[in-house]
Amino acid sequence: MSLSKHRSTYLLLTILTILTLDGLASAAETADWLSHGFGSVVVYSQRVHEGEETLLMDGVLHYAYPYGFQVQYFAAEGPVTITSSHGFFEVKTGNDVQYGYDRYWLFEDVADYLFALAKYTRLPMKYSGADQVAGSKVKRYVAEGDPELMLWLHPQSGLPFLIRQGQKTLVSVVSFVLDLEDPERITSVELDLSLAKDAARLRLDLSDNGWVPSRLTISEPLGEVHIDFSDWSFREEWPENPFDLLTELRDLNDLFFQHYDVGDWEAALQTAQSLLALAPQFWQGYLYQAFVYEALENYLGVVENYQQVLMRQPDHDLALNNLAYHYLLREVHMGRAIEMAKRAVELDRKAIYLDTLGYGYYLVGRLEEAKELLLEALEGAPEEAVEEISGHLDLVLQALGDENGNE
Repeated sequence: MSLSKHRSTYLLLTILTILTLDGLASAAETADWLSHGFGSVVVYSQRVHEGEETLLMDGVLHYAYPYGFQVQYFAAEGPVTITSSHGFFEVKTGNDVQYGYDRYWLFEDVADYLFALAKYTRLPMKYSGADQVAGSKVKRYVAEGDPELMLWLHPQSGLPFLIRQGQKTLVSVVSFVLDLEDPERITSVELDLSLAKDAARLRLDLSDNGWVPSRLTISEPLGEVHIDFSDWSFREEWPENPFDLLTELRDLNDLFFQHYDVGDWEAALQTAQSLLALAPQFWQGYLYQAFVYEALENYLGVVENYQQVLMRQPDHDLALNNLAYHYLLREVHMGRAIEMAKRAVELDRKAIYLDTLGYGYYLVGRLEEAKELLLEALEGAPEEAVEEISGHLDLVLQALGDENGNE
């Protein structure tokens, strides 16, 4: 036990035990730092492995419970802002913007541990009696929808000292700090969490904003991840929050593919146009329009939209390959087409990219190089591409045969 001027620390060094008590009958208000809906916190995170520390994050996290996250930090490329709504991401790095479904470790850790803990304390509960957990009086509750789920809440703080699902312990108190001037008052708590794949320990501190997380330590296979939280702030509303716009973009993005998959080209094209009208930086909208114009065999529409993609993403391998192939099919801009096809192969040596470059070499008479590329393409070609690649290889072999026959 260590003492300070106003606090004493009670360390739980023995196995957690529960002793039945009598006398407590009123329900406790649970601590809930997510009740405001929106919040912000400074985040500093490191991975510690075999004594070596690796910086993972030094930035500011914003959230909209339970679906939205945004983190802002500085990197060598410039300021970075990563925003997620329902798993749909916007990633801004300097002047570059990317959209799509993805995952991000910090958002997952906050959701898997902080949000998950809050979710348990928000469940409808029925008071079941009074117990003692680790020497402290607590109130026992049973989840109304699941009699196997039980929570033991500290009455003064409202924090869960123990949560069990049947025989499995999900949350257990490790230590807490008492106020010497008010022994019933707790000012800090550490909890062991078994809420996700990796075990974790969470420290909660009593602040001017109520109970807030101050450190999350996760025991991962590659080492411990330490996430420190400071300077929490909360708000009930965020009128210009980025999550509403991102949710609209996600819905339009999904709607585009619904139309595209059933061949409703007019609706798909209108949806792609709506994406660009809502967010001109959503450059994938040009890619989607190119896909539709390909289905409609509208060459000018295809070229214009792939060019728009490449203006914003010069190394977009799919746009490079597809635009090159459309040029090659019409035997226009041959030099430029082959350069684009070469760049696509440099970025990703996919079978369809090798096929485009090989076909380009065939058209300009570089037959041995074409043969080599097309044979490689066939080795790793998806089933739906085999016929087209084989056709291009046949053209090359025929040309080589004619060439040898003329010698």
